[in-house]
Amino acid sequence: MNVREGDTVEVIHHMSNRGIVKKVYFVKVTAGTVGGSFSKRRRIIFESQLDGKMYDMLLSDLRLVRE
Repeated sequence: MNVREGDTVEVIHHMSNRGIVKKVYFVKVTAGTVGGSFSKRRRIIFESQLDGKMYDMLLSDLRLVRE
């Protein structure tokens, strides 16, 4: 999923919690494997329209809202 700053996202397990993306960043995966390295995980910071708080979540827990 291609998410950019300014896009609207919503939490998959709480769809009434949606908001505007403020920042997209990557986090290094620290688990080790014999087969090789992992790719970095994307995290999203968004401002909720529900309560006005800033949330920092994994991209896999969000979905892009297309209106």
